[in-house]
Amino acid sequence: MSKIDGSLSLGGKVTPFMEVLLRRRSYRKYADDPAPDEAVSYVLGCAQRFQERCGFAAPRISAVPRGPEFDRIVRAATSGLVGMVNPWLGSTKASHLLLCAVVYPEERRDLHLAIAIEQAAMTMQVAVLAAAEAGCATCWMAGINFERIEEAHQLDGGARLIAMSPLGRPPARSGLSWDNLTHHLVSKRRRPLEELWMLEVWR
Repeated sequence: MSKIDGSLSLGGKVTPFMEVLLRRRSYRKYADDPAPDEAVSYVLGCAQRFQERCGFAAPRISAVPRGPEFDRIVRAATSGLVGMVNPWLGSTKASHLLLCAVVYPEERRDLHLAIAIEQAAMTMQVAVLAAAEAGCATCWMAGINFERIEEAHQLDGGARLIAMSPLGRPPARSGLSWDNLTHHLVSKRRRPLEELWMLEVWR
């Protein structure tokens, strides 16, 4: 993970947005205490306001709290061969599941689906960054059984699931764990942000 220092700055100043980008990481372990209600509302509110400002019609973002529905989604997500990629999800202490789904017209499905996925990806990214800003932990997940989740959890309006992430409080950083080890190893291999983004000014 890059340091929050003058190497990423505007006129020598690190902006709050840069700090959030540098702070955000994927968590596979979560603290026992749940994410505060106000933090969950903030995450959803940021994503929805972003969606509205951009004029996105496709994304549908929601947070499912821990309970029977949460458990059904987790069992569905980890079922089948593809679901075996993330066995840790079955015992997660995350307090919510963030779901990002899309609704799109069936005519010209190929075109509409591509646009819907782009809109959903941007909306979900805003959600995970808002979570980092609010002091919460997330893990944008691959290797989950999307079809089984859609069968187990009723999505409004025939929506299709595009992205999912646990949402909770980050654990205390103490002792050895697979989560801390992978964070340490993967972070050292990440390209620095200055090689990944472009800064422009419009006048």
